[in-house]
Amino acid sequence: MDRVIVGLIAFLATILITPLAITFAKKHNFVDIPDKRKIHKNPTPRIGGIGIASGIFAGMIITGIITRMTWVFWSLIPFSIITIMGFIDDVKGLSFKWKFLIQIIASILAIVLVDTNINHINNPFGGSINLGIFGPILTLIWLVGVTNAINLTDGLDGLAAGISAISAFTIAITASRVDVTATLVAISIFASAVAFLRYNFHPAKTFMGDTGSQLLGFSLALIAIKGASLSASTLSLAVPLLALGFPILDTIYAFARRILGGHNPFLPDKMHIHHQLLDIGFSQITAVLFMYAISILFSIIAIKYRGIHDLTAIAFYIIIGILLISFLWVMRKRRAKNGRYVKDQNSKTKQNS
Repeated sequence: MDRVIVGLIAFLATILITPLAITFAKKHNFVDIPDKRKIHKNPTPRIGGIGIASGIFAGMIITGIITRMTWVFWSLIPFSIITIMGFIDDVKGLSFKWKFLIQIIASILAIVLVDTNINHINNPFGGSINLGIFGPILTLIWLVGVTNAINLTDGLDGLAAGISAISAFTIAITASRVDVTATLVAISIFASAVAFLRYNFHPAKTFMGDTGSQLLGFSLALIAIKGASLSASTLSLAVPLLALGFPILDTIYAFARRILGGHNPFLPDKMHIHHQLLDIGFSQITAVLFMYAISILFSIIAIKYRGIHDLTAIAFYIIIGILLISFLWVMRKRRAKNGRYVKDQNSKTKQNS
């Protein structure tokens, strides 16, 4: 019953607040203007993430009241910092250096105030590994990394919200036997993301902006750790890695591609997986559904094999990554070949005319 109450409150808060955010954005001209790097054709309100934040915060407050776990209330501090940073970036603009700095500060607060720390991880050869001083460092990298991974997927209508909903649902399922509080927070994230799709699925009435994507990423990263315990002293990173499989895979792919190409890995481009799917002929909706399917595949593996070792999760990454990249490569080659064929046919037609 608690899960239904928390989910319903988070859902209704997002459903009710998002239209107000859209109206506010139009009134103050907080809209996303199309350019050569963007997919949309018309100016679109870009602070819809206020609705997501409202839902997550409402669900967390109710969760804290129900479970009486103080870490839920403490987590609202770094969550608020991330949300405010995202809003400022949406309306004013922030450099990636400032965003990274604020993400690091919020992550340190989460480690200190919320006790979000990867102290011990599962040892694939038995027992656990004490990370010592490297625990907080790994936690910091995880929080900042996942925050930006979700942000990078926010390139098509409904993509980031849908993938976040799938990830949150996966975490809620896998954490249900370990931590009730983590489960309820994950349900808050899930319900808020699903509600936001009402306004964000193609054709989008609003974008979540960094207000939404940064908060979704940060909250998922934090709750994934909270719900990943194998025991009182051991964490398994396999489930968080798989639950957030697609955004992490896309981020690794993007950074590797930019570094190998001699480009700044932190500068945006138009070569993410969703961009490449559009290039090979997918529509926006088809591309989004395709990536939902990949996320669901990762989630099924996480739920079915929740006790697998971390190295096995990495193996799944490699296999799915190779299959996905191979698919994109084959489809690009086929499209290029068909393009040359059509061009040759047109040339022959002109010559015979």
